[in-house]
Amino acid sequence: MVAAGFAMLVIFALSFYYSAKRLEKKPTWLLRAAVFGLPLPWIACEAGWFVAEYGRQPWAVGEVLPTHMAASGLTPAEIWTSLILISVLYTIFLIIEVWLMQHFARKGPSSLHTGKYDFETGKATEV
Repeated sequence: MVAAGFAMLVIFALSFYYSAKRLEKKPTWLLRAAVFGLPLPWIACEAGWFVAEYGRQPWAVGEVLPTHMAASGLTPAEIWTSLILISVLYTIFLIIEVWLMQHFARKGPSSLHTGKYDFETGKATEV
């Protein structure tokens, strides 16, 4: 979990550095690291959960922590309510994300007004 967190931090710091330098082309190795780093948040979350549960188990088995204290006290209704609310929230996030991606993809890179594209300057090249 900690290694994944540090890897994400390093990728972010290097990306920020190269973006701050305003280079036209970013290093290929950094772009590949960013793509391969996409699952790192999920890996960190799952590893953290695993370590927490693995660390709790010896205490429950060794009768230091009573089993009824190690188990959750939530009712089935509370579990279903939280599951439904989280699902609804993430569905809303998904809808907003897809809408934003489509909105800005339709605008195209010329919406940034950088002057790097032919159709921004009026000099259209024939294909």
